[in-house]
Amino acid sequence: MWWIPALVFVATFGAGIMACARWLPEPAPGPVGGMAFFAVSGLVGAGAGLLGLHVYLIVRELESASGSGLFDSKGDALAGGLASMLFDAGLVFAAAAAVYLLAPEAEDTQDLAERPDGQG
Repeated sequence: MWWIPALVFVATFGAGIMACARWLPEPAPGPVGGMAFFAVSGLVGAGAGLLGLHVYLIVRELESASGSGLFDSKGDALAGGLASMLFDAGLVFAAAAAVYLLAPEAEDTQDLAERPDGQG
């Protein structure tokens, strides 16, 4: 069943992109802000895809672990899978955060006169 990991990755990749596009504030309009938003959305989707793929692989490894012996336990399989998942997806999410934080900020469109308190 080679297509199950691919399906898990594609589904979680799409969910990550949709979540990013829905809830992440947009950077400044223009070509640089648009490219940064596109890159951040793709990186968040890739990170979510890696998380989904690692969860699938951890479950498969737990099903095949025998639980006997010192280094063949289910706890070792879970701990190794979680460490690998956090390392792989964490690097991608950190890259997405760096790109988002380096993107130009959207300017505030309200003038000082339009603000209720009259301060900036």
